[in-house]
Amino acid sequence: MEEYLEEISRIKEEIEKHPEGLSITDIAGLLGINRNSVAKYMDILQIQGSVDGRKRGTSKVYYISHRIPADSLRKVCSRPFVALDQDCLVTDNNQQFSRLTGRSPEQMLGQPFDKLPFRSLEGGTAQQIFRAALKGLEQRVHAQIMVDMEERPVNLSLIPLVFTTGKPGVAVIVDNERTAPGNESVSAATGPEFPVLLDNQIEYAVRFSPEGIIQYINEPYCHAIAKSREDMIGRPFKHLVSADDAERIRANRSRLSIRYPAGMIEFRAIMANGEARWQRWWDRALFDDRGQLAGYFSCGLDITDEVLVRTKLKKTQDMLEETIVTRTNELREINRQLYEEMTRRENIEQQLLLTQFAMDNAADMVFWVNRNGRADYANKAAVTGLGYTADELSNLTPEDVFALPVTNAWGDIWEHLKREGTITHKTVMIRKDGTRMPVEMLIRFLEYHKNEFACCFCRDISERIRMEHTLHLANKKLNVLTSLARHDIQNKITVLLGYLGRARKRERDPVVLGYLERQEHAAKAIRDEITITRDFKDLGADPPEWLDIRDVVAAAVTRYSESQVKFSVDLPAIFVYADRQMERVFSRLFENAVDAEHPPHFIRVFSRAEQERFVVAVEYDGPGIRPEGKEKIFELGAETYGHRGLFIIREILSLTDITIEETGEYGNKARFEIGIPPVSYRQISGNGT
Repeated sequence: MEEYLEEISRIKEEIEKHPEGLSITDIAGLLGINRNSVAKYMDILQIQGSVDGRKRGTSKVYYISHRIPADSLRKVCSRPFVALDQDCLVTDNNQQFSRLTGRSPEQMLGQPFDKLPFRSLEGGTAQQIFRAALKGLEQRVHAQIMVDMEERPVNLSLIPLVFTTGKPGVAVIVDNERTAPGNESVSAATGPEFPVLLDNQIEYAVRFSPEGIIQYINEPYCHAIAKSREDMIGRPFKHLVSADDAERIRANRSRLSIRYPAGMIEFRAIMANGEARWQRWWDRALFDDRGQLAGYFSCGLDITDEVLVRTKLKKTQDMLEETIVTRTNELREINRQLYEEMTRRENIEQQLLLTQFAMDNAADMVFWVNRNGRADYANKAAVTGLGYTADELSNLTPEDVFALPVTNAWGDIWEHLKREGTITHKTVMIRKDGTRMPVEMLIRFLEYHKNEFACCFCRDISERIRMEHTLHLANKKLNVLTSLARHDIQNKITVLLGYLGRARKRERDPVVLGYLERQEHAAKAIRDEITITRDFKDLGADPPEWLDIRDVVAAAVTRYSESQVKFSVDLPAIFVYADRQMERVFSRLFENAVDAEHPPHFIRVFSRAEQERFVVAVEYDGPGIRPEGKEKIFELGAETYGHRGLFIIREILSLTDITIEETGEYGNKARFEIGIPPVSYRQISGNGT
């Protein structure tokens, strides 16, 4: 048991060193005691009234308190009193209190604190004063009590209690005397009004000796540090502050002299409840008749609210200055952006004017047509070319201006235009005088601010059509002449080869036979060259067209329907922009495979879409092409690697930037891949367009 008392005493001493409070973990760490033992000791101390606990974050901290055990109250107090629990309910009262109030002890039990016969409590409401005492801060207030329908002035002392359960409580002790007990010595020394006056102030007042021993301390400061006046008299006067502030306080007092007896200092002190509060103290040195230092009188004031206001004011001022700077910078930025926006709009206005000027004076006819087919705008070329005024054009329908087939009503064209985005078409426009003008038309669907319209560009191609017609006639005549010349040359080569054959049969001289053989070889080469010119005679004679790739391949496959080779065609619905001789491309590829020394068993035609092109592949089994010959087979002198028809194939495809290459595996299969650029193919829609 003595060991327990020693550990409890150590715990109390350690807690006294830390008025801000210590948790069970802190105490266990400082003293090296098991946490469970510390918790048990703290329960004992709470029941004794030696410590109080409060929540701080997630932990509970303990600090020294001076609570009177509730069971001992009747033994030590002869004045009227009433005891209340933490719920502000009366649990006990003595006979003196019953005689004073005229109520029996049974009538008082269970009554709340604010129902007791006390009026005009100083220092706040009844609940506030009770809560302060419940937290361990002794309260002394002046009040009035109702006795026999008469109000009598009394002094109330609210003393912190602790019950046997360890729970806190408060004892309210009634003193009929106006002078608080414990002030007699001070009153005798300074006059009867002096202690009362200081006790009723909100400032702190302390008088201490040159050595710092407290000689007098008023009630407000006792309440602030949670100490009684009896406990503080005769003890050193020290503020619980940081080491730097303690040095500042010492230096401030050491500067005081007869000439300059007073000094002021501000610092932050830790109060009994662990809260840091700002205080302002005026220290005045007291000197006797001989000029010797007799002591100090210090008056303090809690200025926490003032400091907070100053801090907030400074913060508000800083924020205001920062806001002014920020708003000034924002205003500058807004002005800069406004200037840039004005410059941008001026540039846009100039661009719009330039665009409008260019559109009005464009060489091609330009129309803006709405969904109903009415022209909202027509440029000068359109007005001049058709012979209508701009107002007349706005009242015409597309059928009045364009020679459209009955099946191509404007509504159908509009829906098709919305799907495709752009339409390019050759048609005929009708002038006001009834004459017809061939045009090449490009229509672009546009949507601006939810307004749909079509921008139509029309170019007069009358001159181009005449030139194309003239060129076509010239090419036709040239083809006739070249056909006649080619036919005559082929006939003469045939006769020449016949005579060379007879001469070889009759000649026996090896030298002459060698000459004849070389002549025959040269004649056959000339015949092959003439054959190539026949293949080239119609190449590029007509403009390219959009061809259905499935129909083109199907027509080429039909030519080899009686062969032993099996064909497999898997192609999507794709239009390809190519020369009309596109069918000859696949015919030549099939011919090159079927007429080989070892014909294939199957020919497969399939496709795949790549990022930059659409590929149509022709693949068949066979020996394939050697790696060094994959490019040479497409050259004109390609007798070593293949048929000269591959040269013709590449030339036909190159007219519309379509490529062809051999990518097969030598010794296993041959594969020719036709690469179609994005501008040269398009999907076939549901209506076949």
